[in-house]
Amino acid sequence: MDPTPYLQVAQDGDALFKDRASKFYAYAFPCTGMDELDQKLAELKKLHPTARHFCWASRMGHPLEERANDAGEPAHSAGTPILHALQSIQVEQSAVVVVRYFGGTKLGVPGLIAAYRSAAEMALEVAGQKEVHPMISGTLTVPYDLIGTAELHLRQCEVQIAEQTFGDECCFHFTLKWAEKSNLEGRLRALHQATLTWLTT
Repeated sequence: MDPTPYLQVAQDGDALFKDRASKFYAYAFPCTGMDELDQKLAELKKLHPTARHFCWASRMGHPLEERANDAGEPAHSAGTPILHALQSIQVEQSAVVVVRYFGGTKLGVPGLIAAYRSAAEMALEVAGQKEVHPMISGTLTVPYDLIGTAELHLRQCEVQIAEQTFGDECCFHFTLKWAEKSNLEGRLRALHQATLTWLTT
């Protein structure tokens, strides 16, 4: 996994865009894989049982993959402009679905492109953005006389301690920003009686 922080859709956001009686219901949401996207599509198909087009785009996965689906609209008239809306604000691990109800007047490919992108941008604005720092989990085991020193190093690296267990030695169960991994390793090298184990790599 890339340890670099990235922007993600902050929360679910939805919007309605209208053009010549056609309605475009857009839904932006955090999304890290196809299972989540498929679940969202299933929910929206129940919410909009008479709609014909459920067009979407996503930027998700490790490494990052970009996908777009026109869902029956003319090629590159729906999924691609939705993807462009995601790309323009550089969010990752995020997706947008736009549900279209035809209003009786054909918009043409240029009209569809503009409508789908506008709907996606409106939903993304409602959803907002947040900076995400990839996290890693680990354990640190130290003798009791080193607890204070270990806690100091953990605090200085902004470690989030989930649990402490006490047996023959003290064990810290924690998470921290992936970018701080090498910093913590460097600080703990001087503690020769400490054992640091990473739970994810």
